[in-house]
Amino acid sequence: MIADSACPMTLARALTELRDGKYLEVTLLRGASKYFAAGTAFDGSSREEDVGGRYWSSKMKDDPDRAIGSVTHKREGNFDFDLPLSKPKVNEVSEGDRSKDIRSDLKAPRPSEQAVTAAYRAVHDAAMKKSLKGLLAAQGFDAKQIAAIRGLDGIDGDFAVYADRFLAPGAPDEFTAQPGTGYVRADGVNSKGKKFANFYHFAPCGDHLVLVSISENPQ
Repeated sequence: MIADSACPMTLARALTELRDGKYLEVTLLRGASKYFAAGTAFDGSSREEDVGGRYWSSKMKDDPDRAIGSVTHKREGNFDFDLPLSKPKVNEVSEGDRSKDIRSDLKAPRPSEQAVTAAYRAVHDAAMKKSLKGLLAAQGFDAKQIAAIRGLDGIDGDFAVYADRFLAPGAPDEFTAQPGTGYVRADGVNSKGKKFANFYHFAPCGDHLVLVSISENPQ
């Protein structure tokens, strides 16, 4: 669905946040992986570097168009994959990069406060209106992708939980930017009246900014 987009990993991270999805990540190089990450968007994660314990193994076939192979971990289980190889048009960060505190492409432009604030207001307003279509469109998902996402099993329940991570009034009151990323801070209450001061992190994807992370801070 997103493999041919300009920034598939960025869109995948946005969808992982939307669904509070579980993920596994391995870094494959010549059929082997020296890195393994597991977790969910909001309930914690673990990252491991191979230091000789041989807790996991991986293999991948040599194919020019697809990633085909398997990963087995002694504790986490195993999975097979057969996926199209993406060719992103921008440099994207992986969970492995993020574990080394590399959160963005350091050669990318620094987004402006006006652009990040506008992106935040667009997704905030869509969440307040309970409009999944509006939230996805604001981040650059096209009509075909939006239709596919809205057809996923359980997506309405996932979106209801996600939308509650946006606060009322939730006006942006702090802005920070670095090359390739920017975030705003917003205070308010959720639908249950609980107070939060959250940070909403955005990354560029073509001519849009994508909400890739929400850091929740109960007050």
